[in-house]
Amino acid sequence: MGVETVGEACSLGWRVRLRCSFGPRDAMKRIRECDFRCGLDLQTLVCTRGAAMPLSLLPDRLKCPRCGSRRVSLIYEPPSERARAMG
Repeated sequence: MGVETVGEACSLGWRVRLRCSFGPRDAMKRIRECDFRCGLDLQTLVCTRGAAMPLSLLPDRLKCPRCGSRRVSLIYEPPSERARAMG
């Protein structure tokens, strides 16, 4: 059974990190690659996007706050075995 929605990921204690994949471009020339990274708050995503929002659609709805690029990657981190046993 896989985690498919934002609500499921939040309730299971997953963490999601955003990473800017590319930087802005000026015509055909790349200006500079953006290296912005941050963690996303899943509880806020559940409140703003809804618990039923598929995780697969999440990258299309986000953009880098530093450079404005919509080319972002998401890194999904499931909880560790130790954290699952404790909580």
